[in-house]
Amino acid sequence: MPRGSALKSIPALALTLLFAASCFGGSSRLGLSFNPSPGSQLHKAAVQLVVSDKRASKSLVGPEAMNRGLFKGSQNGLIDFKVTLPNGETISRSMLNVETAVFEAVSERLRLQGVTASTGTAGAKARVTINIADLAIDVQGSDLASHVRLEAVMDRPGLELVVRSHAEADASKRKLIGDMGGADSLSEALTLAVNRLDFSGIDRFPE
Repeated sequence: MPRGSALKSIPALALTLLFAASCFGGSSRLGLSFNPSPGSQLHKAAVQLVVSDKRASKSLVGPEAMNRGLFKGSQNGLIDFKVTLPNGETISRSMLNVETAVFEAVSERLRLQGVTASTGTAGAKARVTINIADLAIDVQGSDLASHVRLEAVMDRPGLELVVRSHAEADASKRKLIGDMGGADSLSEALTLAVNRLDFSGIDRFPE
């Protein structure tokens, strides 16, 4: 390439980077995606699903990311959420809080295992409580790092039986411009954690 052409391309590159930064910078709301894994099939049943946010900090955005002004659209705890089912069907919802997003993710995972989850108690074989111990994204070195830690507690009022399952996952993406890659990082960690939860304990409860 002639020297003059190379020099002329520098301003164009700078404009491209500035445009990308404006599009993917800190003003965006996190758009998370979840891909449920069917896992082992359970006996067909209905359960009451409860999600409880036990995080010490209710912020999705860690302190370093917040200091850098990243993910401003989700610093209020709201996200956009999409579930992609194994058959390619997608379910999209906007401006969910963390508890609602985890409810949607777990209920779709259970549905693929043959279990219908709802907030009601009528006809419920068991109660499944999902405790969110951690679900956040932050900057670590040159990466956007996410961590999700969940607990599933399966019980039924009036019975002594209690079954627990724990799962956690980490995911990171190289930080490029602004918060690009952050949604992929947190989506991966959430998908891994929810799909690692073992709900086979539901089958231990009598009809």
